[in-house]
Order: sequence, then C-alpha cells, then structure tokens
Amino acid sequence: MTNNTSIKQQINWNFWIPAVMFFLLLIIEDQAFGTYYSSWVYGLILILVGILYSVRYKLYQPALIICLIGLTVWHYFLATHFEANIYMLQLLGIDISINLEDNPFSLFTWIINAVVLFILMAITSSVLDKAFKLEKSARRIFKTAALTVYSVSNGFTSRPYSAGYAEYTKEQIIGFAHYLSGEIIVFPVYRENGIYLTFSMRRSPLSIHEPSEISYVYFDYKGKITVHISETDYRRYKTELSFDQLCESMSDVFKRFLNYYINNHESRIDTELKN
Repeated sequence: MTNNTSIKQQINWNFWIPAVMFFLLLIIEDQAFGTYYSSWVYGLILILVGILYSVRYKLYQPALIICLIGLTVWHYFLATHFEANIYMLQLLGIDISINLEDNPFSLFTWIINAVVLFILMAITSSVLDKAFKLEKSARRIFKTAALTVYSVSNGFTSRPYSAGYAEYTKEQIIGFAHYLSGEIIVFPVYRENGIYLTFSMRRSPLSIHEPSEISYVYFDYKGKITVHISETDYRRYKTELSFDQLCESMSDVFKRFLNYYINNHESRIDTELKN
C-alpha cells in the first residue's frame, strides 16, 4: 500500500496567530520607528486571503467579511494616525499634498465601519463556519479513503463509479444523512430516488447547483451506491492513486460509517476521521 497518501498543502488561514503577530510587530515598529507599515501589510494580507477563500469556495461571504476586516484595519489607522500615514508615504517617495485637517477618516466613521462589519459577521458567520468545517471534514474523508489504496495509477475519469449495493432502509439512509449533516461532515442533497452526500477540498458544497460539480457518494433508496470524485479533489493527493480503487475505498468508508450509524455507534465516525 502507498505510504504517501497525504493531501497537498494549501493556504489555510488561522485568524488568531497572524493577529497576535501583527500586534507584536506593530508595537515594535511604533516604538522603534514611529511608523505603522505593518498595518498596511496586515490589511492587505486580509484582503488577499478573503479573495483567495472566495475563489476557492465559490462563495462571496469570505471576500465580503475578511476583506472588510482588512479595510477596517486600514480605516482605524487612517482615522487615528492620518499624519503618520502621509509621512510614511513620503518616506516611500510618494508626495501627497493634502491638508491634514481635511482628513475624511475619523473615529466616528470608523465606528460606523465597525458596526457594519459586526452586523455582516453576525449574518454570515454561520455560512463561513460551515464552509471551513466542511473543507476540513472533506480532507479527513479523502485521507481516510486513501489508506487502503495502492499507488498504481489508472488515470482520472469523470464518470461516476458504481460501488455495488448495501442493505439499508430509506429511513436509515435519511437519518444517516441528517446525522452527517448535523456533524458538518458532508452536505446532503436530497433527490426523489436517493441522497447525494457531497464534499470537496476546494469548492464548498454550499455553493453548488448540482452534486456533480464536486465529489459525492450517492445512496439510492433501493440500496445502490455510486461514487463520484471530482478531478480537482483527485489532484489534491501528493501521489496519483488508482482511481477505481480510491472510489471503491470511498464507498467502503461510507458503508462502514453507515453501519456505525445503524448500530448506534456514531461516535466511531468522528473518531475514525480524526485518527
């Protein structure tokens, strides 16, 4: 079996560590040089991260909130240190002739900015949190599925993979889907003849119009199981795995999880994904 089934690294933003580093650098810069260039850099990083996540997830919320946080950082320092910011531009060779009394930024405008930010965060926080958790769960699902796959490539194919049958009732598979959805492990899409359990390490299931846009395991109400792994998710592996084996292993993972659920051992699902 392959020993290199890990997923390729991608940029994942931890909000607390960069924020703490920013404040430390800002204090050092202020005390040593009396400038605030770090606020420019941090605000720019936030804006770029917001754009990156919106492009990755195909959701507007990351750009709206994270970019607005970056703009709020800039707004604060323009309101409280406008003269210093003009001086910093002059140090960079950018000559701006402006009356310091005409500063359009103030603590009052910043407070309005902050209030708008908090309102939007309250509205969109559930979507952002769910999108982040679904991506994390998807990475765990794909790592788990890869554990029993050999590193012999037979090439990617976009066709759905027929993974056989399993014994379950309609009520059991619906309950299973509700459980996985509640634990934010997958995003279920309900159809007349079955349920698509969708997941992806890139595009968020929250943004799709059809399950075929990302990876899924489909449970027909008659017991038939179909697996679809998107090319984007497949290419996330460091090693090019056997595609059919990966689909079969993915089916086995969800069959095992379904068995845990039917036998009232749901806690094993979370334990297996984390381990």
